[in-house]
Parts: sequence; C-alpha cells; structure tokens
Amino acid sequence: MIEEASYPSLSGRTALVTGAAGGIGQAICQRLAGQGVTLYAGDLKQVSIPTLDGLISLELDVTSTEDWAAAAERIRADGRVLDILVNNAGIYAPASLENETGDGFRRLTDINQFGVFWGMKSAAPLMPEGGAIVNLSSIGGMVGYNGTFGYAASKWAVRGMTRSAARELAPRRIRVNSICPGVIDTPMFYENDPAQLATFRETVPLGNLGKPEDIANAVAFLASDEAGYITGTDLLVDGGMLA
Repeated sequence: MIEEASYPSLSGRTALVTGAAGGIGQAICQRLAGQGVTLYAGDLKQVSIPTLDGLISLELDVTSTEDWAAAAERIRADGRVLDILVNNAGIYAPASLENETGDGFRRLTDINQFGVFWGMKSAAPLMPEGGAIVNLSSIGGMVGYNGTFGYAASKWAVRGMTRSAARELAPRRIRVNSICPGVIDTPMFYENDPAQLATFRETVPLGNLGKPEDIANAVAFLASDEAGYITGTDLLVDGGMLA
C-alpha cells in the first residue's frame, strides 16, 4: 500500500504515463491517481491496474508516431488538455561496446530516446496552459558503467533533450525535468549479470535497493506546483550512489 503524500495541486489534472503496465510505471499511475489525477496509461498492451478506477488505457508503442498521434487525438476527443506527461517507457538490455549490435543499439535509441522525443513533441501542443513533463533517465545517464554502452548513450540523450526542451518550452510555462533512478527493485535490475548485481547492491550508501514507489513520489513532486520553479534539472533518486 502506497502512503499518499499531500500534493493538492495535482487534484483535477490530467496525465499521460508511458510504460504504465508494470514496475515503475504502475507505481507512478497509482501515486498520481491517489492525488486525484485523471490518468491515460499507455503501454504495448492494454493496461489494467485493478486498484485504479477510471484509468484510461491506451495501446501505445512509444516508437510509433501513429500511436502517439492516436493518443493525442483521444485526449482531444475527450475534451481534455494535458497537464502532465511522464515519459517512463524504456528498456535496459545491457551490453558492452564490443558486444553491442547495430540492431540492439538502434532498439535502445528508438525506445529510450526517440520515444521521449516524440512524447514531448506530441504532448506540448496539448498543454496550452502550461504543464509538467517528467522524463525518466538513469544514473547510467550521468556516469559510465561497464556493460551498458547503448543504454548509457540513450539515457545521456534523455538528459540533454530534457534541458533543451526546458529552455524552449519555458515561455509557455511548460516545465521539463528528468529523474535519474539508481538501482530499483524491478525486473530490469535483474538483467545484470550476478557479479554486477552484487556490486550495485554494495555501492548503495543507504544499503538497499530503491522501490518503484520512490520514483513515483519524485514524479508526483516534479509534476506538482510545489516544484513550480524547477525546470531543466535532473533529480537523483539513487540512495546516495553518486554522492
């Protein structure tokens, strides 16, 4: 059960969350819904979160411009504007420079980078009265790690796009920030080899893996008016790993 933080400025707003079917995405949906947000939940398959009534499920492949156009049209057809976009969808698929393939690198770029780009491009016209965009990057987008070459490239790109978009969209009162999770207890973490898993665990100063709810709490803050003077920045949620 997620304990609700008090962010009253979210009540009555509308959000689109990508990669919403599980893990961090599902936790984000639960957090925002708990604050009174109307949710459009996008993923490759129909999203069903039993505890959330009124969730609007979208089949959304973030690499598909057609899917993004359909999502935007659905929001317009429902007579809504968009207040919050959370670009959460992503993949890990760790591989070293020497072992990465062209197809693997392109897939990481398509999902982790292009998906964020097209999400922001699609969402901005739906935010005529301002809004908040939160992009999921990673500590792997801030420092180098062995064996995550393509992933790191895509997550560094997310941070760069976030800052550029923050400057471009600031006159329209659209804030754009990124969250950089550390090691979070989701299936993605266990894609690492066992030795790397142990190393990651040992290097968290707080001594434990993060929970999806830790990222959801950060999203709720950045989406709220309490973060109204914050844009173009990276919020680390990493248990002190990069301290």
